[in-house]
Amino acid sequence: MLVRDRMTPNPTTVRPESDPMAAQTLLRYGKFHRLPVVDQDGKLVGIITASDLDLFFSTAPSPGVVKRQFRVNQVMKSPVITVSPDYPLEEAAQLMLEHKVSGLPVVEEGRVVGMITESDIFAQLVEALGGNTTSLRVTVQVPDRPGQLARVASQIAALNCNICSILSAQVGGQMRLTMRLQGTDKETITQALSALEEIELIHVWESQAAGESPC
Repeated sequence: MLVRDRMTPNPTTVRPESDPMAAQTLLRYGKFHRLPVVDQDGKLVGIITASDLDLFFSTAPSPGVVKRQFRVNQVMKSPVITVSPDYPLEEAAQLMLEHKVSGLPVVEEGRVVGMITESDIFAQLVEALGGNTTSLRVTVQVPDRPGQLARVASQIAALNCNICSILSAQVGGQMRLTMRLQGTDKETITQALSALEEIELIHVWESQAAGESPC
């Protein structure tokens, strides 16, 4: 999954010469948390957030003085951490964690073409794990060596069961696989996976309507 698949395209922007009150109005009425700041050529020069403005206005003079004497470029953050539309989504998430930000401008040839936020990535995680489907959620732990996923998948296929989604992670030198399955029930999948050598069944979760809706 790439950033372009989850970003909000053509985000609202603000100019560096705008006054901070105008930026605050855009944020409030648009229900945004951040605004890219672009120059007259559409090039990204900074970013301004709701928290930046809250801090500024907590010590700012009267509104009239703010409009006359202050500009967005005095409040914004620059330079800005950005990603391209073809950046892997998980790498964008890693950048947010490293730099402790909740959103990144998406830039192509110097111009802002979108915004990617932690909410976008969270929504993708829910979708990847099948959180919006009625299905079985099964977690197994397997040795971290080639062929183990194929063993598990073959056992599931033998039940004429469909793997809707799968997520893997390293845990203590082994691989932990979390899968969403349809076409089977909790008892059947538990018996099938427990029969595999070196495979530890960690958890099986079943919704009341599991198996009734397609992936």
